[in-house]
Amino acid sequence: MRCKIMNVVFDLDGTLIFKGQPMQDAVAKALRAIEQQGATIHFATARPLRDTLPVLPKHFWHHQIIGCNGAMISKNKVVYDTLNFNKREVIEVLNWLDQKEIPYLYDGIEEYAISDTPHHFHLEVKKLGRNPYCNQSLRLEPIVKLLVLEENRHLEVKAYLNTALSDYDFYHHNGCNSFDVVPKYSNKLNALLRAGLDMKNTLCMGNDQNDIAMLEAAQSAYVVGDLISLEREYTKVTQENLVEKLYEISKTI
Repeated sequence: MRCKIMNVVFDLDGTLIFKGQPMQDAVAKALRAIEQQGATIHFATARPLRDTLPVLPKHFWHHQIIGCNGAMISKNKVVYDTLNFNKREVIEVLNWLDQKEIPYLYDGIEEYAISDTPHHFHLEVKKLGRNPYCNQSLRLEPIVKLLVLEENRHLEVKAYLNTALSDYDFYHHNGCNSFDVVPKYSNKLNALLRAGLDMKNTLCMGNDQNDIAMLEAAQSAYVVGDLISLEREYTKVTQENLVEKLYEISKTI
């Protein structure tokens, strides 16, 4: 007998929000219908908390949010759990990227910093309302995620990372010329387990490579778009029928 769904976990970009725009009212209303059935909603995103709140309605700001692909967990707008890089090693990596003039953005627990080598994504992040912190100063604080903004050189970067970092994980963003470098074991499934969720009573919805582990482990899985496929049974969702599927979920939990 299947357990009653108690938790519903959503990725954001490409799943509930699109092209970096804030969540649409119709989507937010459907999520609240799920909550009204007694389920607890969680979000699991590659974004840090700083960049997640601006795209969520204020109603959801106090929910549990998995950020930075699992390297950060927050609730009530406060980060309470992080996985961090070794400070000496990550500073060495940042210095190497500077020397190679490879653009990047990295996240501390609250602030972010950008490379001197410019990239248009830097401007997109600034639009969310916070300017970058001093690069050299933020290096002295815990670093939870490094976003390398040059997909065409990923083999060169990965070869160097293998010599410079003792442990790390690597996430490509489908359809984007960028990839995340995060501390080892930083994935959404690991973070959900650290946060105390039982995947046997959890439904997950996602759309990209960084969602696969949690989707495979969940009691029920929903995949938006066609970027990924799973080894298990799952429900396919499109951007066009997303709201309809959310209401279907609300009626089945």
